[in-house]
Amino acid sequence: PGDGLAIDTHGNLYGTTPIGGANGLGVIYQLHPNSGANWSLKVIHTFTGGADGSTGFAGRLLVRGGSLYGVATAGGLNGAGTAYELTESAGRWNFTTLYSFKGKPDAGFPYSALTFDPAGNLYGTTYYDGANDLGSVYELLPTKLGEWNEQVLYSFKGGKDGSGPISNVVFDQSGDLYGTTSEGGRGSGTIFQLTPVSGGNWAESNPHLFQGPPDGAFPYDGMVSDKMGNFYGATVHGGSADEGAIYKFTP
Repeated sequence: PGDGLAIDTHGNLYGTTPIGGANGLGVIYQLHPNSGANWSLKVIHTFTGGADGSTGFAGRLLVRGGSLYGVATAGGLNGAGTAYELTESAGRWNFTTLYSFKGKPDAGFPYSALTFDPAGNLYGTTYYDGANDLGSVYELLPTKLGEWNEQVLYSFKGGKDGSGPISNVVFDQSGDLYGTTSEGGRGSGTIFQLTPVSGGNWAESNPHLFQGPPDGAFPYDGMVSDKMGNFYGATVHGGSADEGAIYKFTP
């Protein structure tokens, strides 16, 4: 297993593996708590590498309304990954591909978990592709016919702008999006901000460029927020000993 676990209201845990399963391309699994502190494991989807994708290290699953939402890093109709939904019915899990990423200039190869907005739209990042092949932030919008449309909100440019995001995105109280890039900035990654502007467009800025010790460096994972509007995250390098850091960011 390559990512953290998600939990539902019944105490079941859900996760993914990047390899293994019947096809060697990873699985989605459920851990169910039994009596006596024992847990039973059930594989609820085995990736085929076809239209469903192949999982990779693609972020924590999202639990919403009894369904699971996630992304597969590779595979899909265009070989650039997928976004998917799993819904349980009568003890069986039904897998639906919501979107197959197309690659440059579209988004491609998502490593991050998904995020819902209040209207039910999904947001995430991709490590590659976008207009500059340096990663992107995208939105998935459900239609009345049950299909999902995708649009790239921002394509990273590299350099001080940052590149290669593998983090989830989070919203602040005013509707701005925040996330991190694993590279770029001053060479150790960035915190980026996307602000909605007229015409359905988004303006991007970089409120923090990681610098390395004693600052953090290489923020591979995303951030979480508190009720006061602060964000928290971790870096794999930097800090006083250059062994990683936990940081607080206040917009």
